[in-house]
Amino acid sequence: MDGQIVPIAKPVTSVVPARPFDPFRRAKSAAAETIVESVLHVVSRYEDKHGLRKRKRKAVDQATYETTIEAIVCDLLYRHLEVPSGQLHVSQSNQILRKKSRYKGQALGKTLPDLLKVLAIPEVGVVEITPGSKTFKGTDYNPLLAGAGRQTILTAGPSLLALQEHFGVTFTGFGRSDDEEILLLRGTKQRDDKPAPLVEYDDTEETNALRQEMQTLNAWLETVPLSCTDPQINTTDRRLRRIFNNKDFAQGGRLFGGFWQGMKHDARLEAILLNDDTLVELDYGQAGLLLLYGLIGATPPTGDLYDLTEYGFAQECRPGIKKVIQASINASKPLIRMPKGVRKTIPASKSFSATLAAIGQRHPAIVHLFGTRVGLQLMRTEADILVAVLLELKSRGIFALPIHDAILVEPRYEQEATEVMKAVFKERIGLIPEVSVESS
Repeated sequence: MDGQIVPIAKPVTSVVPARPFDPFRRAKSAAAETIVESVLHVVSRYEDKHGLRKRKRKAVDQATYETTIEAIVCDLLYRHLEVPSGQLHVSQSNQILRKKSRYKGQALGKTLPDLLKVLAIPEVGVVEITPGSKTFKGTDYNPLLAGAGRQTILTAGPSLLALQEHFGVTFTGFGRSDDEEILLLRGTKQRDDKPAPLVEYDDTEETNALRQEMQTLNAWLETVPLSCTDPQINTTDRRLRRIFNNKDFAQGGRLFGGFWQGMKHDARLEAILLNDDTLVELDYGQAGLLLLYGLIGATPPTGDLYDLTEYGFAQECRPGIKKVIQASINASKPLIRMPKGVRKTIPASKSFSATLAAIGQRHPAIVHLFGTRVGLQLMRTEADILVAVLLELKSRGIFALPIHDAILVEPRYEQEATEVMKAVFKERIGLIPEVSVESS
């Protein structure tokens, strides 16, 4: 191409809201790497032609320069694959770009604004920039990564779209940087409609060990021969992370990420294929209550732990009773009214106080822990169990996809995976759980 990129007609602008710029997007396939190299070549020629560089960059600065351009190019192309002419938003504030953070990534640095200006020059044509607005509203808004206030809008430019068309790069052409933080620590949640802000932390032996486990699992998931019958699902989106709460690594820690976690339950069982076969879901039964009993070293009553028929509640009330118990476990103070949605299964004739009294009679050993926000502590234990299950299955050559307190595996490994789940739970908690099985 000798530095010349032939523009193509730009598609009609999408009305889909912009999403945050992902600074960790990287080229994975030969085609994507060639596109990045082409852009770097064009930018270098432009800088030389116009005398923008008086001296050669230092090695560390050159690495940052190349990484930033790679992230911009890859995420613009990725966004275009998600939504034709889809947009990204990013802050160009020095308060954001010059701030040190384990969550930012190298591409969200002080050189970003200058590089965007060069990439937006028509002669280069990699990105089109729309100045930010203070009233901007996007999706997945994260003040730490995206920056509060004014946001710059980025759209793939004609030259970059020409390269995409020429090389035919797809989702499989992109990967993620190994520098991406996969242990996220959130502060205290202030509003129900917004996640708590991310907070910085110093690494310890514990966080290093937790991160190593996740790196092992993510590297393993990259090799899984997954496919999906739904063409709208991007099966390359597999990286998992753990999110902890309230500035405390003892709280939360569930696994998030992976395309399968965002799918509906039935769709996961019907559309995801591993070695051309659908998967079965293995789910811990009544895990929350079992974890609570295990926490205090008590023995739970026999039978269904959410069954209050002995105390005058019909079997149809079970879903509501479960919601009351879960809400009580997660609450920071004793509940004073029925949680939302409970009245769909518990009739008005059963007062809230009567419901709590029946639960207390069924579970006298643990009811004192209701309203103590112990749920996030149990969630940490539950997530640790799931990670241990995944690592054990990996050691046996069995692929599994995690969904909070459940996993997806091939049907041929149903029995072995079930045994592993029970064994790990018993080792950690001292109780043997039930494991239910669902298939398409």
